[in-house]
Amino acid sequence: MSRKETGSRRFGAFQGVFIPTFLSIVGVILFLRLGYVVGGAGLLGTIGIILLTISVTLATGLSLSSIASNIRIEAGGAYSIVTKTLGLEIGGSIGIPLYLAQALSVALYIFGFSEAWQFAFPEHSITMIALLSFSVIFLVTYIKTDFAVKVQIGVFALICLALVVIFIGGSIQSRGLSVPLVRGGGPSFWILFAIFFPAATGLMSGIGLSGELTDPKKQIPKGIIYGLAATTLIYLAMTFVLSYTSTPEQLINNSLIMTEISIFPELVVIGVLAATFSSALTMLIAAPRVLQALAEKSILPKKDFIAKKSGLGEPRNAIGLTALLIVPLLILGSLDIVAQVLTMFFLITYASINLSVFLEQQLSIRSFRPTFRVPKIVPLYGFVASLVIMFVVNPYAGIVAAASVIGIYIILSKKPIERNQGDVRSGLFRALSEWAAEKTRSLPESSKHVWKPNLLVPVTTDKSLIGDFPLIKSIAYPHGRITVLGLDLENEDSIPEEEKDDDENSLDEVPGTLRKFEDDKIFATYSTIDAEDYTNSVVVSMEAIQSQVFAPNILFLPYEPEGIVDKDLEKIIKAAEENYCGITLLDKDENVRLGAEGDIHVWISPKAMEDGLFERRYYDLSLLMAYSIKSNWNGKIHIWMVVEDENQGAEGERYLKNLIYESRFPRSTELNVIKGEFQEVLEEAPAGDLHIIPFESSDLKSINEIGKIEGKSYLFVHDSTKESVLA
Repeated sequence: MSRKETGSRRFGAFQGVFIPTFLSIVGVILFLRLGYVVGGAGLLGTIGIILLTISVTLATGLSLSSIASNIRIEAGGAYSIVTKTLGLEIGGSIGIPLYLAQALSVALYIFGFSEAWQFAFPEHSITMIALLSFSVIFLVTYIKTDFAVKVQIGVFALICLALVVIFIGGSIQSRGLSVPLVRGGGPSFWILFAIFFPAATGLMSGIGLSGELTDPKKQIPKGIIYGLAATTLIYLAMTFVLSYTSTPEQLINNSLIMTEISIFPELVVIGVLAATFSSALTMLIAAPRVLQALAEKSILPKKDFIAKKSGLGEPRNAIGLTALLIVPLLILGSLDIVAQVLTMFFLITYASINLSVFLEQQLSIRSFRPTFRVPKIVPLYGFVASLVIMFVVNPYAGIVAAASVIGIYIILSKKPIERNQGDVRSGLFRALSEWAAEKTRSLPESSKHVWKPNLLVPVTTDKSLIGDFPLIKSIAYPHGRITVLGLDLENEDSIPEEEKDDDENSLDEVPGTLRKFEDDKIFATYSTIDAEDYTNSVVVSMEAIQSQVFAPNILFLPYEPEGIVDKDLEKIIKAAEENYCGITLLDKDENVRLGAEGDIHVWISPKAMEDGLFERRYYDLSLLMAYSIKSNWNGKIHIWMVVEDENQGAEGERYLKNLIYESRFPRSTELNVIKGEFQEVLEEAPAGDLHIIPFESSDLKSINEIGKIEGKSYLFVHDSTKESVLA
């Protein structure tokens, strides 16, 4: 005996998509507002409004159909689609306003129902009508969705009958064109467009039962396309009926003009009541399912309570919460002011859906293989048109809606949301990177003007990376990059002296350290290679990685110069020069280390004055490193120059002042020009927190001697010639 699955996956294209789409579009606007639009805009003006509205709706409907044929859509309709393509944060920022728009739309449709009821029974209180009618809709929805869908079939039949008696009456009463082709002097085209456009928001109801369709990939495209085609024909046909039976004054002043055209006025009133009732019912079915889907992804608090379903698969807790939101609004009165903002929320949803499809198409990724394909111009038009219409219809409401979505996104992006699936964003940024890389290769060299630290850090044990984390972070933060190269060496004799005595040359902690960089918003990557010896592996890796567009520009060696054999260091320096990569050698004093991470001292040789400020300089990287570190430390930069005589001292002061001015260094930068012997002055200088010493390939012996001066930590820096402190 087979077990019947309760809850989801039980509706087809007609019941689950076509009828909700049809009933939400052929509703309040058709019966109560179309006459006003025809009277104000004229025949051609109204056709233009209808076609413009339908063009946006059709583009979105086709985009929905395309993406629905490519992914497995879960509960939540449009929210599910946006989440699967643009991520949970963007999906949530769209889903929450979409839920509110659908929930509050229930109240709007209830008010429409109440006004039509009061037209037939003027003595009844509009508030009581609203509350009683909502109670009926709530019970129908709460008991079982199957029952609500069956009610919709009956409502669909009533509306079709009402349309038939109107069309028959129109053909009998037709007396020639009674309205101008284009009417002027009344409401503007865009005001009338704003009145009519809420008809287009019914599209979202068509996918409200997405999680309960037996085959969404086939049923959503079929139901939406047939629904839009049928409703468009009905609106166009009704426009001609009104234009050939009534004057502009009659259309503008009588919202129920269709009762006078019809051969059976009572059936039209019933049709209006059925249309508004069905629209409210459709939205009350769709809205709680968006709320329940949001809770399932931990976007909302009290997620377990909201996401809970009944034994029949109904989101009854979500339905109850939605009712608690709607009832106070029904008691307080009209929602006219809120209505325009709600329309903006729908338009933002339309824009997001179209953007999702357009991005998937542009990326040309193999996972995007919809069985229902649309040209790229369709989603692009839907995206652009939705945004333009938002701000044309009501710029203030558009700003409020956009600000709400952005605010929700910011909140969600900071919230720890569980992500168990990918989305299209990584592909988008990859495509942008590839495009940028291609453009970068075709443009003239500009690295000096766009320089930012991009460190290559080879390590043989995780202790060196962990110990140097603060300094590396200070160099790279906030927009730099770090590539950590873990070296698993066979020849232990080639390991730098500092790590030879380490009992455990482990790299196990490196991934955890990299996560700390990522927590600080520093882009960091890691790879491990098996190599025979240290020097050759560093050289080969540096040569290989330089072919990348965003190749590292600083080789950060966390060892003092004496820690690497001279010939090996010379080989590394030569390879770095050939690949235009700077080098830093960190020589930390065991006691001082980085001190309080305050002052930074940069030592510039007086021979720099021989070439002039605007010629070759060998200290650019040193100053750029000092500036980067200073931005993250609390101290200031000190620039030192040790000269041989007084005349050279005055020249040195002028040189450094000009250097600080041209390089736009902070005014707090201190200049020190001292007469004496370099190592003696360095030894007597303040301990500081870090002393940066520029060096050239011929200076290896001298920097080894400098490293012997105790009580100071040094960063020896070799330029790549691809950076400029004056740029």
